[in-house]
Amino acid sequence: MTYPNNGRQNGRSDRYTNRSVYNENNSGNQDIYEQEYQRQLEQFSRMDNENFDDGVDLQFHQPGEDNYDYHDYYDEGYEEDYIRQDRRAQYTKRPDANGQSAPHRQTGNSSRQNSKPSQSKSRTGSDNNLQFGANNHNRPQSKNKNKKQSSKKRNSKVENKKRHPVKTFLKVLIIIILILFILANLLIWRYIGMVNTVKRGERSVTNASMSDSDVRNILVIGSDTRSVEQRGRTDSMILLSVNSKTKEITMTSFMRDMYVEIVGKDADGNDIDTWDKMNAAYVYGGAELLMDTIEYNFDISVDDYVYIDFYSFVDIVDAIGGIEIEISDEEAEGMKPPMAEQNKILGNEKGTDYLEHGGKLTLNGNQALAYARLRYVGNADFERTERQRTVISKIIEKVKSSSPLTIDKFAKASMSHLTTNMSKAELYALTYKAIFSLNYDINSLRIPDDDSYTYGNHSGQSTLDVDFEKCRQLLRENIYK
Repeated sequence: MTYPNNGRQNGRSDRYTNRSVYNENNSGNQDIYEQEYQRQLEQFSRMDNENFDDGVDLQFHQPGEDNYDYHDYYDEGYEEDYIRQDRRAQYTKRPDANGQSAPHRQTGNSSRQNSKPSQSKSRTGSDNNLQFGANNHNRPQSKNKNKKQSSKKRNSKVENKKRHPVKTFLKVLIIIILILFILANLLIWRYIGMVNTVKRGERSVTNASMSDSDVRNILVIGSDTRSVEQRGRTDSMILLSVNSKTKEITMTSFMRDMYVEIVGKDADGNDIDTWDKMNAAYVYGGAELLMDTIEYNFDISVDDYVYIDFYSFVDIVDAIGGIEIEISDEEAEGMKPPMAEQNKILGNEKGTDYLEHGGKLTLNGNQALAYARLRYVGNADFERTERQRTVISKIIEKVKSSSPLTIDKFAKASMSHLTTNMSKAELYALTYKAIFSLNYDINSLRIPDDDSYTYGNHSGQSTLDVDFEKCRQLLRENIYK
């Protein structure tokens, strides 16, 4: 059959605005339309039962009712579901006037829907609760939108991590510490390179009973000679003992006039066993024989030594800006003879740095050296060794409170005047140990003490005859606690 051209092709609105005219002119075909209408209802009912699980029934109004409009079943955001149903309706065949079925033509509503992008989507999961004509705000968001949101969250987290003040501070602090560590190591190796290192000589006595892994003994040898090769009599022999367990540093002065047995090998490699003053051991066989003599007579382990000439004290004390010492008037006057000798050697004018009176004075290098060498004021060599320990203690105290620039000057002045049998690697480890030992307590000791010696005379020499057992006990009690 042929549809009359009465506005049906102009869309859904025109079709039903002329509803009265249509009914009057086509009353003869009313039964056919009623049948077609019933058939469509059955078709949509089957579609509803097959595709919808939420129990929502599609209801269609008959022609002639006021609210008969397909727009009632269309809601923005659900074009996908409606288009799917409309596409199915497009392929539903209607019988024409001759009883032949013809494809159902698209209405104005379907054409409007087709102008929008459509996608195929199955109704599963949470989509079962979707209803036509209602705004479903809980509808799942698109994948692109979810990706954008997750990307924003990730970027926000990254920015928060980058801007976290504590983490930034820690990173900067670690970098600064690494830089300072590298610079400190470069400086240490620079100072160590200034030290004159020599090979370890042959030792004959190495079986002392006083030995401990917590105690490091280093013999500091001081002499008036300007070179270690001259091997003159040693004016200063101080055993520097660092006890890492008790966190103490003990400076033990060995009196130069002690009458001891010198055992070991001389400078020519020959065996030697003789009695003489303590300071003669260095003349016979150098630093190795002096260490053997101390170890043999006092039963204390000594493996390392540092040799320094007295005149290096001038540069060391001047590098730290002088040291403050309480000087008596008698000592101020007694310092003039040794200072006169020093001025001649150093090339100073006569009378340079003389002290007119005593008091709490800041001594420069020339004056500090004269004070350490002073022998004929007070109790002779006993007070002389005490003055030497005082000078060393004051230097250490001054270095602790000095600026980095002053410490650098001190390190250059002291290292360049040292000679030792320790290797570069041993000096490197010892430097780190010394840094951590700066806050150790410093103790002072003298061998022999007042109760462990008597005055003697051997071969026309005035000597100190010592009680070795008492001296050993004194060392054990003060160093190996």
